[in-house]
Amino acid sequence: MKPSDHVHFVPAGEGPCITYTGQVIHVKLSAAESNGELTVIEDVIAPQAGPPLHVHARENETYYVLEGEFEFTCGDDRVRGGVGTFVFAPRGVPHRYQNVGTTPGKLLFGFTPGGIEAFFTDMGNAPELNPETMYQIMAKHQITLVSPPAAPRTPES
Repeated sequence: MKPSDHVHFVPAGEGPCITYTGQVIHVKLSAAESNGELTVIEDVIAPQAGPPLHVHARENETYYVLEGEFEFTCGDDRVRGGVGTFVFAPRGVPHRYQNVGTTPGKLLFGFTPGGIEAFFTDMGNAPELNPETMYQIMAKHQITLVSPPAAPRTPES
């Protein structure tokens, strides 16, 4: 029987954990369990935390807010939402999220195709997670950081 030919059940608060830099990611559905179609993870995000603007060359990414208030950027769009908010960020488009609240928030992420759990596992297995190591891991998984725009120049500068 293939993994996708039967029910996949993960009780609340459970699922394999991947940890790095204080993050504890629960994998609810891995690529192996979905024949490569989908990865679903749940993560608690600290107040004012979130990744920098980045681009996935391989995966589409979805967000579903389970707890808290978040701001999402995707391309030129910026939206905010609380519990029940759903956001889709297509591959190839710069995106990010940030917990804009004062308490931890929780997101359910979906990635298609599946497999991004390998990125998080590589982050967790790195002996030292410094910027150089992070960039190498990101490059391996076709994820690129987007540099912040330069400050506008004035005639005096």
